[in-house]
Order: sequence, then C-alpha cells, then structure tokens
Amino acid sequence: MPPILICCTVLAAAPLPARAGSPAAATETVIRLTVSPAAAPKPALRYLLLPELREMNPGNPIPNYLKGLLDQDYSADQETLGRAALRQADRAARLDKPDWQILPKIKTDGISLLIPDVQKMRTLAAGLQARFRDEVARDQLDDALVTAKTLFAMSRLMGEHPTLIGDLVGIAIAFTAIGPLEEMLERPGCPNLYWALTNLPSPLVPLDRGMEGERVLIASELRALDDTTPMSPDRLKKFIAYIDRIREIERKPDAKDRTTRAWLDARIRDEGVVRAARGRLVAAGLREEQVQKFPADQVILLDEKREYEVRRDEEMKLMNLPTWEVEVAARAGKVVREPALFDLFLPSLLKVRRAQGRVEQRVALLRHVEAVRLYAAGHGGRPPSRLSEAGVPLPPDPFTGLPFRYSADGATAHLRGSPPPGEEQNPVYNVRYEITIRK
Repeated sequence: MPPILICCTVLAAAPLPARAGSPAAATETVIRLTVSPAAAPKPALRYLLLPELREMNPGNPIPNYLKGLLDQDYSADQETLGRAALRQADRAARLDKPDWQILPKIKTDGISLLIPDVQKMRTLAAGLQARFRDEVARDQLDDALVTAKTLFAMSRLMGEHPTLIGDLVGIAIAFTAIGPLEEMLERPGCPNLYWALTNLPSPLVPLDRGMEGERVLIASELRALDDTTPMSPDRLKKFIAYIDRIREIERKPDAKDRTTRAWLDARIRDEGVVRAARGRLVAAGLREEQVQKFPADQVILLDEKREYEVRRDEEMKLMNLPTWEVEVAARAGKVVREPALFDLFLPSLLKVRRAQGRVEQRVALLRHVEAVRLYAAGHGGRPPSRLSEAGVPLPPDPFTGLPFRYSADGATAHLRGSPPPGEEQNPVYNVRYEITIRK
C-alpha cells in the first residue's frame, strides 16, 4: 500500500492511549482520581498549557525538533543526549514560524509521499511523556508544566502539517500529554488548572490544513487524466495501468471487475451510460463541444473523478461543524451508493473527526474535574451535588452537545462522557471519571 494510505488507515483505526482502571475486556475506560480541593490561582492565568508569546523566539520549530533526535541517533551517550534532545524539544516548541517545507512534494508525490519526520515526532513525544511523568512523581510541578506546554505545543503544531496523517499524529501526541496531566492533578500541591484548560484552543489540533493537503495529494494522483483535450489510446493505457497498480492494493477477492480495463469495458458497452456521463461532465462545467470529442474511456474516467470529488466534499463540508452536529449530519446524509472507481482515494474523515472529538471530550472532562476541585475548595471538601452548582462555565459533551452525565456520592463525583453512535461498547469512546476529594 502507498505510504500515505498505510499511515492514515492505521492511525485512524488505532485506539489512542488512555489511563484506565478497568480490565482490557471492559466496555468503558474508568479513570479514578483522588484530588485535593484547590481554588483558582491568582492571577487566574498564572498557569497555562501552551507557551505564551513572551516565551517565544523567532524561528522554524520543525528542524529544531528533529535536530535533537538526530543528535541522539548518532551518539554513544544515549542517556545524556536523551535529556539534551528533550531540552531541544522545549526550545523548538517556543519558535514561532512552523514550516514543514513539504508543499512542493505533496504536489508531485501524491500518495507515495514519505513523511518520516512525522513519525519521529511521536518518538519525541514518548520521551517527553516519560519526563513529564518523572517530574510529576518527584513533585517538580513547575518543571512538569513546562513539559506539558511542550507536548501541547507539539500537538497543535501537527495541525500545521498538510496531511491528515499529521493531524492524527497531533491527536496522538495530545493524548500522550493527557495521561501525565491527570496524574499531576492528583498531587496534593497541584494548582487548579481549570482556567489553563479553558484557555486551550478548541479544537487543539485543527484539520483544515490536513484536508487541504488531501485535496492536493489526490489531485496529484489524477493529474494525468486530461479534461482539456482528447487523450490518445497510449496515454489512456498508461493512466489505466497506473490506476490498476493502486487498485491492486484494495481489491477484494470476490471483485467482479478484476482490472480497470474490465471495469471500463463493462460501462462503455452501454452507450446510454457514456451519454449520461458526458451530460454530467457538461453540467459540471466542461464545454459540450469539447466533451463530445473525448473517447468513451476518457469520458467515464473523468466522470468517476467528478464523482470522487462530490463524495469527498460531502464529508469534508461537515468537518468544521461542532462534533455532535458532524455526527448528526453524517447519519442524515448517509446513503447507499454504488461503488465508484476512485472510492479508494476517499479519506476516513469521520474517523479522523471522531479522534479529534475525543481530544475535545477529554479536555472538557478535565475542565469538569478542575471545576469539582474549585467547588470543593469553597465548600468544605465536598463536590457539587449537580453540575449547575459548579460556579464556572462548563462545556457540553462534544459528542452530544448536552451536559456531561454527573452524580455525586459523598466525597466522590462521577463524571461520564457519551460515545458516538455505534461505539457504545468501545472503551476508547466510553470514558468515566471517578473523582474522590482527598480529606
């Protein structure tokens, strides 16, 4: 499988890490936290989870992240340079002009694009996560907050990468930060981070650049399909052979059309099918006199490209809606369609958007945890009996648009997120917090 398709398929399908107290076979992830009451810091934004402007310096963070890893790769003193690589990551996270320097290759390489630097960012995030946990365990909470800023800055930076793979890696890095952050909230001296969490951008990892890059990637794959002049039999043969090589990856054993040539032959035999395809191309904006000169193979292939673009945009147009509205709109717009030739190029956008929604949900849940700590600080160590008593604004569950499910029992508050439809038995999407107030 071409590298870009392999990575996107694996990352979209893979569950991202969660700190769980329940068995692997359970249908929910239970996160049990024992926390101390804590009022909001003064000033309220004393603690933040992304680097502030005053911490920033001019420069491109991307090569600076990778420099630390390259230094480590070629050193015999792995432990010392491991620390050096992480300090280099701290510096890189505080540079202000990210540029992946990849746009020309997206336009030429298409789905064969190689992006090893993106995978190296995950390696670096794993090292930062280990440092974060060690700092929390040692109660070095000021240092831990520096590491949290570095990880969340890396996560957000991946939203600048012009591929959906970059977005998914950014989402994975966000979860790399969330686990140790939960552990930090349990430390008796941890400051209240309600306002720090509230001031994280939402979404933390935007998908806009990745979706734009997706359009460019596939346009690169189909650039040999001419929509201006009739294609010669030789040009069509070369293009069809190229599509065959890609289809070979996805072909199912029971597929009726073993080759693109067979797929085309089954359609061009029917003049009505070809005539209808010509009509759709004219309706899409091509000149009729031009389309009439195209050979039947070219007409069908161009019509399939048009259909791919329609199906792609039917999903893409939803992606910037609130998470729960994406779910509603995706279900309402779901129709059974005959498979199309270029369906294999359609990205798993709903899976990517759900992964983004999981980050939104976990940040929102942690805001609730900190709201419980705020309330307990002013009410004798008790959690609020209902969310309306919290005294600070609380976000809705991104997957429903409604308040999170909540109850309190003595010193313990129970907070539950809702999974998207179809994921009710999946612990990755079924998250429950048990928050016990420390006496």
